[in-house]
Amino acid sequence: MKMNHKKIKNNLLIMSIFMTIIFGMFSTAVSASSSYQSTLVKGTDDFVVNQYNDAAWKTTVNTSGNPNFWFEGDANITGAKSKTTILGWNDIVWETWDIFTSLFMSEYFSFEDLVMLLNIMDNLGYNETTINANYTESYSLSYGIRAVWNFTAGLFLEQPSYNEGILVFKDPLDFKTMLDDYDTIAAELNKNVPIKIIGTFPNLTADDFLWQLALNGFAVAAPQPTYLTDLIVELGCENATSNGNTLIFERYGETYYTVEIVYGAEGTMSSVSVKAADETVIFQIISSNSEWMFFVIITVVLICIAGITVVLILRKRKINKLRKN
Repeated sequence: MKMNHKKIKNNLLIMSIFMTIIFGMFSTAVSASSSYQSTLVKGTDDFVVNQYNDAAWKTTVNTSGNPNFWFEGDANITGAKSKTTILGWNDIVWETWDIFTSLFMSEYFSFEDLVMLLNIMDNLGYNETTINANYTESYSLSYGIRAVWNFTAGLFLEQPSYNEGILVFKDPLDFKTMLDDYDTIAAELNKNVPIKIIGTFPNLTADDFLWQLALNGFAVAAPQPTYLTDLIVELGCENATSNGNTLIFERYGETYYTVEIVYGAEGTMSSVSVKAADETVIFQIISSNSEWMFFVIITVVLICIAGITVVLILRKRKINKLRKN
């Protein structure tokens, strides 16, 4: 799932590596690196809006908006459902140009502006060859494709609403280099008048970058707690922390609130909770691979076992009492 206003994001990238991904779709092997492993699994996850308080959202997050700004479809309706299906993935290597165009440019510019910007950049000497020559880092990742059905209060359509990429970078320490290189290149490009006519590249903080990733196809490699800790520490985030397999963002809209994103066993987002300062849940999405659901099920089972045990003990005592009489 991704933010509502980013429908074109990843389209060019998906087309450019489509044939590579097709090969990956015929493989279910878990890809591995020296320290972290991608745990993507082909299959479908079902999501549901478990809770939404519109009045609390408007007084806490955004007085003129609702969750549709983050998630497409009927995300502002309790009980609305969405689903995603991972179709396949493959291990690839990106260079700085891939990072700059796919993670950053496609996030902040429309398709039409993107095409014009790329042409202007090429005329100014900022093309794939020159940027990769000046910024020589390379990044290993598993790139997956998943089909997404938007949230709906009704029935799902036969065809997905769109396809999007899933990004599992093998080394969380790489994100700091990505951000630093982007900010440097963006500052250089913003000095050029032809680019300013179309728009400017924003300067991003670590928190900005991580928030952008979290709502746009970012997935976590295993072991997830270590991965998230390394990511937060290396980026130097001020308003984001991690706890186990959960990312916690401190945000400020109308007032202070937090967003907790839990990553399931396959490394993708499995639940999202928006909470007010007093920990009251304003909005929550859960999925079939949410780990907290596992513990809920276990808790229910244990309660049932305890109840049955109590009944049996009381029954046994009653029988023994009757025998004595």
